[in-house]
Amino acid sequence: AGRMSVERRGRDATVIAVGPMLDAVNEATADLDVTVLYATTARPFDRATVRRHAAERIVLVEPYLEGTSSSEVSAALSDTPHRLVAIGVPNVEHRRYGTWREHDRAHGLDAVGLRERITRALLSTE
Repeated sequence: AGRMSVERRGRDATVIAVGPMLDAVNEATADLDVTVLYATTARPFDRATVRRHAAERIVLVEPYLEGTSSSEVSAALSDTPHRLVAIGVPNVEHRRYGTWREHDRAHGLDAVGLRERITRALLSTE
């Protein structure tokens, strides 16, 4: 428990999928040249695996509030230049009810929403 697995290796970025986000991340990045790391849980956070497989651009995808694990990624890479984009549930109130798939879609955490957000992160020059 607590170890990340390397689902796929690529060159352009590292995408970290946490918990139930793996399937959507794999679908969203299927044709992108990215490394996909998978953490079954947010804690304990496997900093060593992140360090070993980090590209300059890191995209963290988690089913919690955006940025929940950002400090862990930043701590793992504190002496390494990197750009981190955290994708998760925005800290805004939604008054919708429905299935978890409907919630993921509403928050942009389904494969379509993730593809758009990950692609935007990879193309950004900021």
